[in-house]
Amino acid sequence: MTNKLRAAIIGLGVGKAHAKGYLSSPDAELVALCDANEERLLQSAADWKVEGKYTDFQTMLTEAKPDIVSVCLPNALHAPATIAALQAGAHVVCEKPMAVSVEESRQMVAAAEQANRHLMMSYNYRYRPDSQWMCRVAQSGRLGTIYHVNIHWRRETGIPGWGLFGSKAASGGGALIDLGVHVIDLGLWMMGFPAVQSISASTRTLFGPEGRKTWGRKPGQAIEGGFDVDDGGMAFLRTASGMTMFLQVTWAEHTTPQEDSFGVELHGTEGTAALHVRHYGKDDTLRLYTEIEGEAVTVIPSVRFDGTQGHEAMIHSLLGQIQRGETPSSTGIQGLTTVQVLEALYRSAAEGREVKL
Repeated sequence: MTNKLRAAIIGLGVGKAHAKGYLSSPDAELVALCDANEERLLQSAADWKVEGKYTDFQTMLTEAKPDIVSVCLPNALHAPATIAALQAGAHVVCEKPMAVSVEESRQMVAAAEQANRHLMMSYNYRYRPDSQWMCRVAQSGRLGTIYHVNIHWRRETGIPGWGLFGSKAASGGGALIDLGVHVIDLGLWMMGFPAVQSISASTRTLFGPEGRKTWGRKPGQAIEGGFDVDDGGMAFLRTASGMTMFLQVTWAEHTTPQEDSFGVELHGTEGTAALHVRHYGKDDTLRLYTEIEGEAVTVIPSVRFDGTQGHEAMIHSLLGQIQRGETPSSTGIQGLTTVQVLEALYRSAAEGREVKL
């Protein structure tokens, strides 16, 4: 029987979702936790019956000696924590986005190669059954030649009013780097990561500086730590194969009250497959538009949500792949690709021109 991997988590915000995966997996044992907030650290350790408790990740890596580490810190801290964990001999699951720059992302990939460890990305929305159905359809050829992809994540009142989301120094950006990273990954993943050739983008910062459309806050109440990032944007991408992609992301806009939805549309010569998820729901999320016997038809697929999903399914999948000696399905190279796209988006918006990759 394969020995369980000794797992650790750095950062117990979204790290709680990773913990659920480790605790329910037959392939891992959660042995250590690290968080700067000692109260949260002690409570989590008690809830999950984890003995190793640390407020410094370097100390944790030295003493606990984990086999795999989830890095769930603010974006600007992803690179140093990931590189330290890799150099300590651990595989790493890094939260999105991989880093705040292409240069940092390349350093992380290089560190994984030098340590001969796996660097994996936490793209939890790949692990929804409807997303996986879309990916299989895209790669099966059923849609014919896919010539265009629409991706979006739109919120009506959705600017985070906590943490460091509004700080460019800590997060690297706003809505595009927070929400856009997920749908950019979904679109590229479903298409097999085609080479992006050029990007033309525009961003805006209209609501955040005034404290408007912020979760959990009264209108006009200032956001902690200030706000110097984008609260919305859009982009047009061209790939080397000639396929195009349109992206729209908003933390805030005037639309249906409380709207929070993301989606992917794959337009092909033989059909269009569409994923549209509202409020993180599971019902009625898929459509397939095609022709049958000369008539335009709408097919409503039904997929089952009866197993693990999201972060829990992601952790289970990555652990199983490592235990079987397989290359993980969500890699550091894919994370680097998405950061390259994001960096080019912001550069295009800042310079007001198309950027070639």
